[in-house]
Amino acid sequence: MEDNISLQRNGRIDRAPVKRESSKVLRARRPASTEAAFWPRYKERVKDLAGHWVSEMKHSFGQPQLAADLSAGVTVAAVAIPLNLALAIAAGLPPVVGVISGAVGGIIAGILGGSRWQVTGPAAALNIMVASMVAQHGPAAAAAAAVMSGLIQIALCMFFAGRVIQYVPEAVLAGFTTGVGLKLLDGQLPLLLDIEQEVSQLIQSLHQPIWLHEVSWLSVLCGLFVAISLLSLRQYHRFPAALFGLTIVTAISSYLNWDLTRVGSIPSAIPDASFPSLAPEVWVSVLAMAAPLGLLAAAESLLAARALDRLTNNEKPHHSDLELFGQGVANVGVSFFGGMPVTGVIVRGTANVQSGGRTRLAAVFHGIVLICAVLFAGEILGKVPIAALAGLLCVVGFRLIEIHTLFELLREHKVHALAFLLAASGTVTDYLVLGLLSALLVCGLEYVFLRRKRSKAVHNKELRAAGIRAIVEASAETALRQRPHEVQSRGTHWIRHIDEQPEIASTAFVHPNASVIGRVILDHRVHVASEAALRADEGTPFYIGPDTNIQDGVVLHALKEKWVSVGEEKWAIYVGKQVSMAHQCLIHGPCYIGDRTFIGFKAIVHDSVVGAGCYIGLGAIVVGVEIPESRYVPHGMIVDSPEKVSQLAVVDPAQTHFNDDVVEVNQGLVEAYRLQIQGEAGEKARPSARAGRVAVGGRRREFIF
Repeated sequence: MEDNISLQRNGRIDRAPVKRESSKVLRARRPASTEAAFWPRYKERVKDLAGHWVSEMKHSFGQPQLAADLSAGVTVAAVAIPLNLALAIAAGLPPVVGVISGAVGGIIAGILGGSRWQVTGPAAALNIMVASMVAQHGPAAAAAAAVMSGLIQIALCMFFAGRVIQYVPEAVLAGFTTGVGLKLLDGQLPLLLDIEQEVSQLIQSLHQPIWLHEVSWLSVLCGLFVAISLLSLRQYHRFPAALFGLTIVTAISSYLNWDLTRVGSIPSAIPDASFPSLAPEVWVSVLAMAAPLGLLAAAESLLAARALDRLTNNEKPHHSDLELFGQGVANVGVSFFGGMPVTGVIVRGTANVQSGGRTRLAAVFHGIVLICAVLFAGEILGKVPIAALAGLLCVVGFRLIEIHTLFELLREHKVHALAFLLAASGTVTDYLVLGLLSALLVCGLEYVFLRRKRSKAVHNKELRAAGIRAIVEASAETALRQRPHEVQSRGTHWIRHIDEQPEIASTAFVHPNASVIGRVILDHRVHVASEAALRADEGTPFYIGPDTNIQDGVVLHALKEKWVSVGEEKWAIYVGKQVSMAHQCLIHGPCYIGDRTFIGFKAIVHDSVVGAGCYIGLGAIVVGVEIPESRYVPHGMIVDSPEKVSQLAVVDPAQTHFNDDVVEVNQGLVEAYRLQIQGEAGEKARPSARAGRVAVGGRRREFIF
């Protein structure tokens, strides 16, 4: 084995692929060294992209699922119509622009995109930038921004940057969406109250609430009814709560002839296709603002697609580059109809999945229903009260604010908390580009100067030739905890491996029916359950970090003379702290398992590097790959290539909490078993003699340290 992989503690893996006779996966991804070799590889990736699209189209038209997709499309359109109207008005555009953008973008991206369940349309996360452009350069700027952001997304697809964009720190994205939520509330609360003062002015005059006399309480009633409808009916995922609330409010206010500000007339026609017309200097200004818009639209689409993969248990994972292509063409298409920028939105996609959508035709039907709404229901849409749409957007804005994420970052990762605050502050104060760049810079500096000290990438041909699978430089704290021991080459003299004595911490517990053979170091509070087998007889040595639990029937074994290097030491298997290995799973080295990772029942990990905080599902198989931190491998999935690694979703907090619970339970079991053994042996008065019992080569040994 001759590849050298370096694992960063933040989960990113820098690959230096080289020739590896034993692995077809690595041989297939060997880098091209000349221009002549580049084009065949590029064409192969284009062929893969086209093949994925053809396969999806065959699935869409080759199976009798029309009724399910039609029903889902109508339901998603019912969710999208109020949102599209509200976002267009909030951006300073005619209401029909939002509906047309959702229709055209939904149809094009539905046909050409890379996700089976993604539904495209205007997004609240992009609305602040769109509103700023419209305020400066008029409605045509929104269409110009759509075409520019679309071209940026197509360019990203041509460079196959779909995987790269997914590595934008989530703290930056969470800060940005929080800022968007605050801006939405700032803009919509005055519309909800139907007053002209801004929120900042209202806050300053709270001690003299004369402005309450100017509030239209009928507007407040309309907005609150829609907001309460959304919140009270949110558990009924297939029910279009927003459309229900707007329909009731519109019908009652029209029947009683309430004096309210309404959407106004909507033309019952599709606008003629034309390219956006702007002065050359305006195009330059729009390009400067559209660059971050295109990147954010791409990031949101890919994040939404990843979330939908998780929601459908990776039934058909999305293709990142094809998704960028579909979104890019959709934005270009929207611009020809005077539309606003669009992106894949998790709200619409979730409604699609929960409504029973099976193919990409559901997104197409959603677009057709929106067109029909413009053509045949324009008069009804024009009667919708603006305050009702403001109530809808207030709920959307509130949901975008991720205060819990900020508190979590403050507890666990203060540098990323700073990035969160920078991104949110830049968005709220209209210095969006500066805020985002500052947040990314902070994360970049943290990666270079801090994480590099703890886990620096090392590329050494001599170590690759010696069979090193991965090199991980441990922190000083980890190195002290490991109590390093020099590892000598022992060739194929297996008896020496078997005669090596395990080293077991006094606070660890090994069940009498478990086997620990050879050079295995068990750190404090490790729990090795019955029938587990830790065999360092071929590949050696093993290190098992503190608070790790190895449950019944788990097997740890490794290939000879193949290692990972941690803290300048070679380990056939290295397992971090607070790792859970569920019943009958197999870890076959050389392997590195990061801290707080859960490995499910009967799962297999072989010849791989698994980052910290991962969750490997029941029966999953991980072979010959490097998985970044905090990734979820679905039940039964086979991960054996970088492409499949790139499709893995981020771990859900509930899964992380589940591993923490398992660790906590096993810590209690360790203490309980040890006390039971002490009682049986009559050693309650000798706490210093607490020892793990280990079956080695058919005889019992006890070790204390």
